[in-house]
Amino acid sequence: MNRRQLAVLLIFCALALAAGAYVLLSEAPKEEYVVHREAVKPPPEDVKAPAWVDSGQTPEPDYTPAQAEAHNATPVPPKQEPEYVPQVIEVKEDSVVTLSFVEALSNFFLSRFVPADTSGVSTTGVSAKSVNMHFGQELTGFSVPGDDIRTARKAVLDYAFTPSMLKTLEQIYSPAFLAYLVDSATTQEREYTVGMDKEIRPLTVAETSEMLRLNANVLKQTASIFRIIANDPTITELAGKYLRSAKAVERANGQLQTAIADEKDTAKAGQRLKQAILQREHVKNSIVSRIKRHCPGCSSSEAFYIAQWAYRRVLGEPVKRLPTFKTASELLDKMSKRFLQEAAKLK
Repeated sequence: MNRRQLAVLLIFCALALAAGAYVLLSEAPKEEYVVHREAVKPPPEDVKAPAWVDSGQTPEPDYTPAQAEAHNATPVPPKQEPEYVPQVIEVKEDSVVTLSFVEALSNFFLSRFVPADTSGVSTTGVSAKSVNMHFGQELTGFSVPGDDIRTARKAVLDYAFTPSMLKTLEQIYSPAFLAYLVDSATTQEREYTVGMDKEIRPLTVAETSEMLRLNANVLKQTASIFRIIANDPTITELAGKYLRSAKAVERANGQLQTAIADEKDTAKAGQRLKQAILQREHVKNSIVSRIKRHCPGCSSSEAFYIAQWAYRRVLGEPVKRLPTFKTASELLDKMSKRFLQEAAKLK
């Protein structure tokens, strides 16, 4: 074997070894690494990435109208009783009939209100008679000189009970009176009689509405009586006649008591007393019937009391003073309507 043949043989053997090594290395198994992880369900096929993943985030201005309807997923709470929002009213105070009178009158209205109990019936003790008796004795809120109550009361009436002054007082105090009345009712604690119990608390909004409605009726009926008296001068004339009849009863009763004391015949004195009483009651019935003819729903006792009060106001000057009752009736009607309007808002 020559050198060339030996060289070819060696090259062939080298190639055969290289090929065998390649085959062995390519079929050897690779080392495996096992990783334990929780299987995750692939997302649905229709789920797509947000647009900004591909295109990038681009801020855009919001041109949505400010009055656009809001979409709120918060559950709506149950409906509750509306709360009254206190009012702020500026008042130019009168020098004689002060703002303290307005506050005292509001407190008087509330003190006479009886909320409904289990029977469901509310009542008010406000009347022309109760108001006149209360403020006629105390003169709360009136700035007049002197200590004599009769003189002071006359001074207040001479000042305030005229058509022009009543209109002025109504203009400056009417809104404040109603606002203070409602604010006090709903925010201030006071003692109320509810059935057989006493409760210290403010009125509810519903109770305040009922209080206004009841007193609106009182104001309306008082206005009716004032208007009837203004249009019928005979009523105040009869009121004067009633006072004279009442004096006659007192005299007849005195004569009877004297006869009894002197042990004399009491038959004539007793008969005179009986006739005097009948005459007095006849006049009283005439007054009430003339008023109730035009106001059937008006209280007989209120009608008679106001007629007597009116007689004292017009005494000696009926033509001059009776028009004030017409003005008062118009203003009371106006206030009654305001009470009803406010009651409807609160209901």
